[in-house]
Amino acid sequence: MRRAASLLPVLASSLALAACGQQADPPASDAPVSDARPTSSDDPRFSPLAAYDMSEDESRTVGKARWTLAKECMAGLGFDSLKNLDTDPVPAWPQRPSGTGVLLAIAYSLDDFRYGIQDPGQAARYGYRAVEAEYKRRYPEKKWTLSEYLALTGQFVEDEPKTVQGHRIPERGCLGEANRTIYGTDPEARKDPVQDLETKSLEQGMQDPAWTKADKTWSVCMRKAGYRYATPKDAETDPDRWELEERRTDPQYDPTEPSALDKKTATADARCKQQTGYVRTVHAVDIRVQNQLIAKNRTKLEEQRRWNHDAARKAHDILEDRS
Repeated sequence: MRRAASLLPVLASSLALAACGQQADPPASDAPVSDARPTSSDDPRFSPLAAYDMSEDESRTVGKARWTLAKECMAGLGFDSLKNLDTDPVPAWPQRPSGTGVLLAIAYSLDDFRYGIQDPGQAARYGYRAVEAEYKRRYPEKKWTLSEYLALTGQFVEDEPKTVQGHRIPERGCLGEANRTIYGTDPEARKDPVQDLETKSLEQGMQDPAWTKADKTWSVCMRKAGYRYATPKDAETDPDRWELEERRTDPQYDPTEPSALDKKTATADARCKQQTGYVRTVHAVDIRVQNQLIAKNRTKLEEQRRWNHDAARKAHDILEDRS
């Protein structure tokens, strides 16, 4: 799919959290980001590689089919209460419930934020957690019991049970089984050339003189605002702003809220991007690099497009059979 979002759960020995704090002063914007595929290269969300990925409609169809099959699988495992689970909009990928002895680090990703925070209104309200807020708007989260989570994902830790109510949990859980039905194989075992080349495009683009110049111009703007960062990525990931050690002892600590400093920094970041024309410059570089990568990798990209099309068609048939 043209990745509307990518949620990457990773079992970790420590939990990465942003600091909390008071609301920033500037007014926030609640306008949702459109998830329609852009057709103009002037739109910063436009990506040549998207032509080889699933469209939003195809991705939505696959998501609904995946959860439709997963509900049937879960009912077969004895979870009758999930028969009526709403799949429109498609739920977020299940998260392990808290209090189960495992700390979870989650990375949120949206194509709309490929070049970082860009809307000062979003930044003032959500700080650098704007991507997380937008993801959750599109994909509502649901609280799962541990047995439901294990049955859905098959992500076991140590000696957690591999069966539920006398039934063995499928490999990668009911969602994994649904993926295999839709794709014909396990998509996690297959390298996605679109995602791979999207990453390479950023890596190569950041080395381009026009991109590095844009970073320097943005950095000068940020310095005038009182912040010293060489690149937007440095600002976004600055560990000094997290205040973790201090916040861990604060009884009012809310890990879901960004700190006032985080919001102010993100707002300055977005404003400097606007004032310097940062996104327009780096997006042009990104498009050029993507086109170069497409020319070198067209065969496997065409294979990926066919694979995506077949999966979307299979998902459509699954939903049609159950309508």
